[in-house]
This record gives sequence, structure tokens and C-alpha cells, in this order.
Amino acid sequence: MNIYHGIDRPAAIALLSRFIEVPSINPSFRTEADDPAHFGEAALAHELGAWLEDAGIAPEIDEVAPGRPNLIGRVAGRDGRRRMIWEGHLDTVQTTGMAAPFTPRLEGDLLFGRGAVDDGASVVAFMLALRALKHRPPAADVDFVAAMDEEFSFLGVLHHIGRGERYDLGIAGEPTSLRVVRACKGTVRWWVDVTGVNAHTARPEEGLNGITVARHILDAYEQEMARRAAEHTLLGRATLTCTAFEAGIGPNTVPADCRMRFDYRFLPSEAGAEVHERFRAVALEAARAFPGAKVEVPPPFVDSSAMDVPEGSPVVEALCRVCGAHGVDPAPIGVAYGSDATKLVNNAGIPTVIFGPGSIDVAHALDEHVEIEQILRAARMLVDLAHAL
Repeated sequence: MNIYHGIDRPAAIALLSRFIEVPSINPSFRTEADDPAHFGEAALAHELGAWLEDAGIAPEIDEVAPGRPNLIGRVAGRDGRRRMIWEGHLDTVQTTGMAAPFTPRLEGDLLFGRGAVDDGASVVAFMLALRALKHRPPAADVDFVAAMDEEFSFLGVLHHIGRGERYDLGIAGEPTSLRVVRACKGTVRWWVDVTGVNAHTARPEEGLNGITVARHILDAYEQEMARRAAEHTLLGRATLTCTAFEAGIGPNTVPADCRMRFDYRFLPSEAGAEVHERFRAVALEAARAFPGAKVEVPPPFVDSSAMDVPEGSPVVEALCRVCGAHGVDPAPIGVAYGSDATKLVNNAGIPTVIFGPGSIDVAHALDEHVEIEQILRAARMLVDLAHAL
């Protein structure tokens, strides 16, 4: 019996094309000029759910927020002694600058469109593999969860974890070029708000330039980063990036207000709350050099944990063996980007690796695309993993 039943090129192209054609942009990215029909995950969840039903897999639409569900599909194993979760996400990012983001375009082995690689490729690989397992069940149970809101605040995966379902191991689908990712950096993001005193530029001494204070804080942040020498074998060192700088009123006004946004990628040995508190203290201390300046550092608006699944963990070892059997470098790697995997690991205690077809380099890009052959290889590898448990 063919264990890769239904995993073929036409099926992958057709299913990924539907993923692209049904818009599912995360509503957190919506602006007033956007078409509201392009936002939310409900339409895509129902579309993919219909595909699962046709494959003989009963879909579950689990409403997380109004119009924003998770999609769940399950294949029962032969003995059910172990249970694995395959988790991908339904939401995509904004399409600004894309000519036809929801029109799939096939060029040779590449399929282009918003969501093609992030996270359509992984979702399609999971679904094709799940259908093959329905045809020939493995020993272990396999749950597929297509979550909402991975691109912003992880509500979908946190909701599923909150259901209290037990899993022995997990795979979070993201574009890893079929490599096994066992470690990733965490992310904490925050704002720093500076308030000085407005004045006319003819008499700047009467004001307090918020930009000057902000520049001093930036210098203090650089000095703090220079002191942070910790390094991870797979992840390197932590990084800090100022991703926004807002200031200025008119050409002849000393600006009082300045706002900065920061993105810190931290190591598994750190915690987001501790990082934020330290940089808050650094900003407040730097501002003391400017009497009259007011500095506020609100709580972080993103705090996504890091993860470091041991190399000897069964899920790492099993998937690395599958990689080797399929001609993929079996050595596990680390990445700087986050995913829902960290919630499965840290919030639910599920040993989870990140794995999927396609390159992270084209995720969110104007020319987002994926190789169909990688989707097929990923699906076959997932089937092999399930049967190896």
C-alpha cells in the first residue's frame, strides 16, 4: 500500500492556490484604506475545512474570536498511545505594494502569491500528509491545527493550548527549507515616549528637544547591548533594533515629543519581562541628564518567548533521522524569528520543533513564493515521521 497516498503535484498546486485565493490577512494590520473582506481567517478556515471533509477527515471550526476561528483535523492512530500535533497558521500579512496578491501564479516549480510560503506551504504539507495518514493510519494519533493570529499576538495557539489537550510532541509549520529548527530567539517589543518642551527655533534654549533626549537614550541602549556578551551555540547573541522614530512638528519648532519603538531578540536564557524592565531602567537613567524631560516606557506590546528543545529530545532525533533519509541535512539549527512553537514548548510543555517547506527569506516579501517540490517532500517526511513513532 502506498503510504504517500494523494501526495502529488496537482493536489499541492490546487490546495495552495486556494490558500492564496482566499484572503486571510490578520485584522491587526488593517488600515482605513483596506478592503475589510481581505481580513480575518474564517473564510479560509471553512474552505480548508471543506477539503478535509472531502478527504474523510471531520473538520472542527473552533471559534477563538468573532469571525476568527482555528481549524482542526484529526487522524486516529492504530493504538493511540502517543499523540502528535501539527500546527500551522491561517493568517497572512499585509499586501502593500503587491500587484495581485490573491492571484496564484505558477512559474515552473514556483507558486507565487501572498501566503504561499508563510504559512500556506506548511499548511498544505500538513493537510496532504494528514490525508495520506487517513488512508493508512500510523500508530500514534495526529492532530492538525491551523491557528488564527500567529502573525500578531498568538491568540489561536494559546486558545488551543487552553483546551487542555495532551500531546507528546509537536511540529510547528514555518518555512525552514526542510531543516529541523530546535531553538529560536524570543521577541519583546516596546515603545519609549519622550516629552520635552516646545520652543521657537529662534530661541532653542527656551525649549527641551525631545530628539536630543531620545538620542541620548539610543546611546545608552547601545552601551547596554555592548555589555550583553552572552552567546548561544545555534542562535548567536541577542539583538536590539530601533524600528520607529517619530518626532517633529514644524521646521521652526523645537519638538518636545519623540517616540521610539524597539525590537529585542533574546536568547533562551533570558525572559522578555526582565529584558524590558532592564531597558526601561536604562532609558529612565539616561533621561536624568535632562532635567524637565519626561520619559515613559509602557509595558511591552509583544513578548514572545524563546525556545531551546534539547538535541536529544525524541522529536528532534526522530525528525532529524527522517531528514537524513530524504537527503536533507539532518543537523538541527536555530533561527532568530519566532513562531507558535514557543507557546507549545513553554506554555504547554510540548516538545516541539519548527519545520516546513520554503525559505523564510521570501516570507512577507512582494514576490512571496514556494517550490512545489518542497511541499511534496515535506508532506512525505511528515508521513514518515508519523509512522516512525
